[in-house]
Amino acid sequence: MNNVKLAAWIFSIFLALSATQAWSFSNSKSASYPGPIAHTAKVVETMSSAGYTYIRVEEKGIKYWIAIPETQVSVGEEISFYEQMLMEDFTSRSLNRTFDRILFVGAISKGTELPTQAKAAPSPNKKALEQHLETQTTKDPGKPVGQFSISEVYDKKAELSGKVIEVKGRIVKISQQIMGRDWVHIKDGTGTEQEKNNKLIFRATHAGVAVDDEVVAKGVLFTNKDFGYGYHYPVIVEDTLFSK
Repeated sequence: MNNVKLAAWIFSIFLALSATQAWSFSNSKSASYPGPIAHTAKVVETMSSAGYTYIRVEEKGIKYWIAIPETQVSVGEEISFYEQMLMEDFTSRSLNRTFDRILFVGAISKGTELPTQAKAAPSPNKKALEQHLETQTTKDPGKPVGQFSISEVYDKKAELSGKVIEVKGRIVKISQQIMGRDWVHIKDGTGTEQEKNNKLIFRATHAGVAVDDEVVAKGVLFTNKDFGYGYHYPVIVEDTLFSK
């Protein structure tokens, strides 16, 4: 049974019994709670896959992930929910992503009014929210197989897919913190706009660079990457580190 099916099965059993062990994201130092723990947070990132909506929320300056049965929600909205079941090192195969910690939630409501407590169970508080702070540094992806021009990357994308590469060029655009990442657009004078092989996008947790910087970008090349909501790229580089 894969992780997605297993999570769905566990989640359905959990909802049917309406009782579970959950991880508290509360700042309280109490060892346990008499009832369900409520949260109100702001949506900072969202994506849907395989019947679930994954939402990165920010609550009192702390960011963490929750998952709910597929629901329409928008970045910037305020939502409220009760915490229920925590899963650690959960891998979503449909997203090809592993979450260090993700809180499964039965339902959300828009605004500060909480959803019904009918499916919310008591949650013993084990550790405080500060222990769930997300790391904001990008790990070194490793030794590159070589340094390539942007047009070469497009020509050799099948051969280079999944490998660490380097590209030297000038930053022409940066879109900050979309889906939790900085999207850095680089050109190096090769390729053409008509053939759409003259620019490459590199994603990083926090790029730490600026437009017009001349940089060497190192990261893992992916092909046909689909982030949903119209974010589809035939070639893109992830887990990028920049040097000048």
